[in-house]
Amino acid sequence: MVQKKPTLIKKTRNKIRYSIIIPMKKISDYFRTAIPYYERLTYKNFELIILPNADGTNEFKNIENVQIINTGKVSPAIKRNIGAKHARGEILAFIDDDAYPEKDWLKNAERVFDNINVIGIGGPGVLPKGATFFQKLSNKVYALSSKFTGIRYEKGKKREIDDWPTCNFLVRKKEFDNTGGFDSKYWGGEDTQICYSLIKSGKKIIYDPEVLVYHHPRASLRNHLRQVLFWGMWRGFFMKLYPQNSRKLTFFMPLLFLSGLVIGGILSLIFKPISYIYMTLLGIYVLFLIITGIRSRSSKMFLPVILLTFITQIMYAVGMIRGLFAGEDGPTRDGMHSKEKLVTEKPK
Repeated sequence: MVQKKPTLIKKTRNKIRYSIIIPMKKISDYFRTAIPYYERLTYKNFELIILPNADGTNEFKNIENVQIINTGKVSPAIKRNIGAKHARGEILAFIDDDAYPEKDWLKNAERVFDNINVIGIGGPGVLPKGATFFQKLSNKVYALSSKFTGIRYEKGKKREIDDWPTCNFLVRKKEFDNTGGFDSKYWGGEDTQICYSLIKSGKKIIYDPEVLVYHHPRASLRNHLRQVLFWGMWRGFFMKLYPQNSRKLTFFMPLLFLSGLVIGGILSLIFKPISYIYMTLLGIYVLFLIITGIRSRSSKMFLPVILLTFITQIMYAVGMIRGLFAGEDGPTRDGMHSKEKLVTEKPK
């Protein structure tokens, strides 16, 4: 099947309002299918900055208000910093290459940015059409994980936030530049770092459910668990560096559960009275899992949600332990895909 050549609405503006920054390894089918959604944006004053490792120039060379910057094999943090450096817009709009915007994405963001005290906006990345059963399952488990993180995967209520992933994050360029940008020393967790730097200014980051994109979840159990382990490692590590937006009870719950499961199990074998308490708490947790399955509102999802929630929480807790005991360089310099051998320091 011949791929249709990507096109964008051609436009010429002397002053750009939004610079949409999209890091990627290569020009993927996910991104090619996303191009029409950028065409359909109701707010037209934007540019696209596309940041593949290499070989992206020819494919988009005839499109106006698009910059293609071949970065080489560097981390997403460095790619985003490069994009911000070349951005002509007043606002940086970060999105992933496996996501695409709802047509009023920028229009709704503009309404929020009318408040001069708003420094940044985070919006949900909901399930796109055509998702597989496992992608639906992965998304549902994340959505049901907690009130704090669940609004990343389903539309929640508008609120002030202090941490948000860059799969759908918009920030004023001036304030972003004032922070020095993403810390490229670490491969992972740069979202938390930049939000921590931004909120120190005293201005607000707002979650708005109408600033919406569609984001493809991981397509397999293996990749889902790798992602969870990665997130857990960096959350644990950043609890030491950025306590204001990382030391929250919600993030500790999986670790507390794993600790109780292991330590309580050992103690209950030694001290019989403890075994009664242990079994009671274990019963409460099983009830929690059952309620989570019921909240999926699907008979097909009920048991898979229970099982994947349990495995996800164990994996996240294991990651947190690794992050909490990691040295100053962080839990890993390889990220989720160690074979890529990405550069994590800024090239000289």
